[in-house]
Amino acid sequence: MFSTSRGIRVITAVLAVNLVGGCAAVAVTNNTDGVQPSASSTPAPVVAPLTGLEYPAGTNNFLAGPVVMGKIDNSPEARPQQGLNSTDVVFDEMVEGGLTRFLAVWHSKMPTEFGPLRSVRPMDPDLATAFGGIISYSGGQRPFVNAMRATGLYNADETSEVGKGTMERVSNRVAPHNLFVKAQNLQAAHLPLGAPKPFLSFLSDAHDANVVSAAISGTPVLSVKAQFPAATALWTWQNGLWHRTQDGKALTDAADGKQITAVNVVVLRVAIDRSFRDPKYGFVPKTLLEGTGKGTVFDGGKALDVTWTKSTQAGYVQLTDSKGQTVSLLPGNTWFELVPSDVGKVTVAAAPGQAGTPTPKS
Repeated sequence: MFSTSRGIRVITAVLAVNLVGGCAAVAVTNNTDGVQPSASSTPAPVVAPLTGLEYPAGTNNFLAGPVVMGKIDNSPEARPQQGLNSTDVVFDEMVEGGLTRFLAVWHSKMPTEFGPLRSVRPMDPDLATAFGGIISYSGGQRPFVNAMRATGLYNADETSEVGKGTMERVSNRVAPHNLFVKAQNLQAAHLPLGAPKPFLSFLSDAHDANVVSAAISGTPVLSVKAQFPAATALWTWQNGLWHRTQDGKALTDAADGKQITAVNVVVLRVAIDRSFRDPKYGFVPKTLLEGTGKGTVFDGGKALDVTWTKSTQAGYVQLTDSKGQTVSLLPGNTWFELVPSDVGKVTVAAAPGQAGTPTPKS
């Protein structure tokens, strides 16, 4: 199985170690009768469809259920957000005024509660539809809400969840930054929606000559900075993970106080549609993630230029190299930085002695 300095290991059917966002989980099969089980008696591990990590059979009940997605506030008043270090996938997207919000996807690790929620934006249906399952948010402009409801996802908002024990206004935060989702309860209420389709390609064998991966053939780098007009995300390579700094301060998870980390960071250069104008707030930008563009994958302390493609609203984004081959990510959680080609900037700090460091192109 694949092994890197991140510390992901899979060691026989008796000991399995899985890493999600830097947290290791060890499962050991106790054998008290001294008889070694045959290979045929050991159930095959279950692969998490959004992270590529393996779990011993029967140890992760969340994997059989649907994703729970949330539109997460990223204003200074909303920080630290809760539950972001439990996500499988996060999209960082530009909203009004050049600020950003997150569309976060939980599946293999379902926190008790996450938030705070904010309103839906015009690009969210295009980002969320492929994952299926549940999308939670705190309302929004009527055209955007109607578009989200038309996706066929289960739409959870404060009105739909009243009295169900799945959403609440917490007392230790000030409105509107205090709407939280009880994620495990919400998933349990909609189990028939089922698990998501497998997402992207994940590296399982470092010695496969046919696999393309930044972790194997990329250029060593120290950090990547994704700059929006009024928000800056800096990812720094430390101790086998990418650590996030938001607007000059370490971004932490209120659940445990730890800095937000990612196994994979994918920066995509995207076009922006500014055709929708709100009478009160002005232009509402829409990230265009149907089509194709350029980007860079950051894995294992290395960077590799890619081309991204997303052909339909219901399809996942695909990543390929300069030869058109699929690019595989390391097993683990992934953050996408959707940086506008016209008003955004990406800066990559190369490791000492490196030249020709990949930089996402518009």
